[in-house]
Amino acid sequence: MDSGSSLERLVYFSDAVFAIALTLLALDLKLPEGIPAADLDDALLEAWPQLFAYALSFLIVSRTWMSHRADFARIQHFSVNLARLNLALLFFIAMLPAPTSILSDYGDDPTPWPSVLYATNIAAVYLTMAAIWSYADRAGLMEPEMVPQVHRPVLNARMVGAAIFLLSIPAAFALNSYTPLLWLLLLPAPWVTHRVSALRHAPKGTAQG
Repeated sequence: MDSGSSLERLVYFSDAVFAIALTLLALDLKLPEGIPAADLDDALLEAWPQLFAYALSFLIVSRTWMSHRADFARIQHFSVNLARLNLALLFFIAMLPAPTSILSDYGDDPTPWPSVLYATNIAAVYLTMAAIWSYADRAGLMEPEMVPQVHRPVLNARMVGAAIFLLSIPAAFALNSYTPLLWLLLLPAPWVTHRVSALRHAPKGTAQG
């Protein structure tokens, strides 16, 4: 089997795992049966942890899928180690519905463990994505025109994402149910990383422009 067909099979298989993970996330979105119409507003307000956990996980899985597709548009050669790293990523993606469900059910309780489990899973996703990107570059699997100005910002963005969740793990023992507020740093993180990279590679005398 040639490298091209192996890469295609790897990408198609990965797409299926991402799709299944997104589907499983939605299965946890439900209200208790038999709620009177008069109590529906209160029930919807009480369901905000489930909605938040779903929205956050959907955002992370969908962004990871888009990054994965972009990565393999640049990766041109297959290797067994690349496949192994990709399987590690899919392991954590497929696992994500479980800590998402725990976070949605117990995330508003005064305990750090739902946030710790969730943050550990997401940090592993970002780290394995960084490992795939870094390995493909070092092993010469990328397209020949790949340059450091393209490689480094992508790697930095993934390490920043991992750092946000890793730092939230010890913070969870103080913040408890407020820990997810730290994860909102993911929203400006790509812009900040891109801006810092642009300033770093700007010609001297134009960095302030």
